[in-house]
Amino acid sequence: MAYAYPRISVYDDYNGWDMIPHSDRTEFYNDFNDYKLAVKAPKNYVVWATGDLLNPDEVLEAEYASRLKKSYTSDEVIHIATAAEMKKGGVTKPKDDNIWKFEANNISDVTFSLSSSYLWDAGSIVVDKKTNRRVSVQAAYNEAANDFSHAVEWGKLALDWFSNNWPGVPYPFSKMTAFQGFADMEYPMMVNDSSTPDLEFSQFVLNHEIAHTYFPFYMGTNETRYAFMDEGWATTLEYLIGQQQLGKEKAAENYKKFRVQRWISDPSTEQDQPIISMSTQVSDAGYGNNAYGKPSLAYLALKDLLGDEVFGKALHTYMDRWNGKHPIPWDFFYSFNDATKQNLNWFWNNWFFSSSYIDLAIEKVIVKGNNYTISVKNAGGFAIPFDLKVIYNNGKEQLIHRTPETWKNNRKETFFEIRADAPVRSITLDGGIFMDAKPADNIWLKKL
Repeated sequence: MAYAYPRISVYDDYNGWDMIPHSDRTEFYNDFNDYKLAVKAPKNYVVWATGDLLNPDEVLEAEYASRLKKSYTSDEVIHIATAAEMKKGGVTKPKDDNIWKFEANNISDVTFSLSSSYLWDAGSIVVDKKTNRRVSVQAAYNEAANDFSHAVEWGKLALDWFSNNWPGVPYPFSKMTAFQGFADMEYPMMVNDSSTPDLEFSQFVLNHEIAHTYFPFYMGTNETRYAFMDEGWATTLEYLIGQQQLGKEKAAENYKKFRVQRWISDPSTEQDQPIISMSTQVSDAGYGNNAYGKPSLAYLALKDLLGDEVFGKALHTYMDRWNGKHPIPWDFFYSFNDATKQNLNWFWNNWFFSSSYIDLAIEKVIVKGNNYTISVKNAGGFAIPFDLKVIYNNGKEQLIHRTPETWKNNRKETFFEIRADAPVRSITLDGGIFMDAKPADNIWLKKL
């Protein structure tokens, strides 16, 4: 029941009252409030919701209330109610109706779900090692959903990784519930995901939806206008955690398949609207590209440009300054400029305000003895990182990495000087996840 109560429009110092209606595709812009939620449900129905359950002893029979309380400090997955127990009845108090009471403070939205047949698992994870703060991780699902039997463990892994790696901010709420639904949609403290037979894909989706905890919920961004400020970051975090869970090669394969391939393979102009375009004013194709893949590539290019330490410091500066304050794109841009003590406007203009795409080419190679001068042309325009892979006749390989910095002063062309200690057989440009629109011109072969 995601839209069960009337929202109050946000009033901000940028647009005044937010007047854009919810139209399904573009998501939400909500203010931060303290909520108390009471859901009246028939007996045998369990209710899951945003916030902490205030009255487990009033709505659950003693054994199930005890299991739930135990799960709050358990490192193990506890079956609060099994399929057989739910079918038998008797999990909830036998009154005709039970009133389930929840509370959540300083949060942008609340939602709830209910079922008389779903299994209920729970456990917990320490998300802040400095304070030893634990978070409850729960799952509600149909007995036939094999993937959801892993949901609590997957949720714990995601919360631990996001809290301690990227973005490296301890999960800010007290609970996370994975509910088997149909939307693959995120809400504060809850995700509503479909069940699939592909366990890897199910975990991939769960990671993405949980990542939305930070963007937009923790930050309070206006995802109706600027979807790239939440979907782009969730896509980036989904890729980074995937590297840890699947390995870099498999994570890159998935990222290219789901986030880059469709965009870079379609030459139509609708695919290349500037990322900064309002999400309400672009086509379906333009919305998908601008919300997910393109901004994620921009954030990953920025990470490559700055290096992990500086990038992490700047990201934390932005998040610390602006969480709960409805940041707009310029707040993000200027926070990074300030935190890094660099004028990154050239990068912002290139990635967020242009109609560029990705297309590098080896323009020419001039050979003079052992010296090779390589001209790399940037036909697409985006300032991307890339590798230059040099293979010598003797089988030796050399990999030269270039960060987006190489395009700072000249967006169209860059040069490499290589002094070779053996004849060169081939030179290849490789952008990795930064897939090239025309890869055929990314290789130079020595003429025999």
